Amino acid sequence: MPKTLKESIVFTIICAWIMVYFMTLYNIVIAEGNFTNSTFLIALKSMWIDYVIIGLFSFLVASRIAPKLAFRIARPDDRPIVIIFCVQIFMIILMVAFASIIGVYHTYGFTRNFIPDYLTTYCRNFIMAFPVQMVIAGPVTRFLFRRIFKQG
Repeated sequence: MPKTLKESIVFTIICAWIMVYFMTLYNIVIAEGNFTNSTFLIALKSMWIDYVIIGLFSFLVASRIAPKLAFRIARPDDRPIVIIFCVQIFMIILMVAFASIIGVYHTYGFTRNFIPDYLTTYCRNFIMAFPVQMVIAGPVTRFLFRRIFKQG
């Protein structure tokens, strides 16, 4: 998909925004125990610092590691969708691992129970991040990316 630095930045901006918004929304619902119309606005207002941190981590770290891990499973001559899904899965694994550190800090702080809190947070977030990335964020980002950077 992205071929240039500019394209990679735009792709990351779009995908990170979608994922951080949905995951912020999800974590607010988990923390408050209910979902109201105002939850959408609360998530939108409270996501920005996490969005910058997650976006930078995604662009600078995960986007370089995930393809390397993906090509341990997929081959360059595999169908493009297989490669895309492999990269997406490793991005999810890496991003949830990093974002869960932020989540533990927000929810519990860094306490003696960091490891159990982290594992709980990782598992809870992975359950939501996987379908959001595969069904919403990935396809929407690719759709928007293709509209912004029309090939040929």
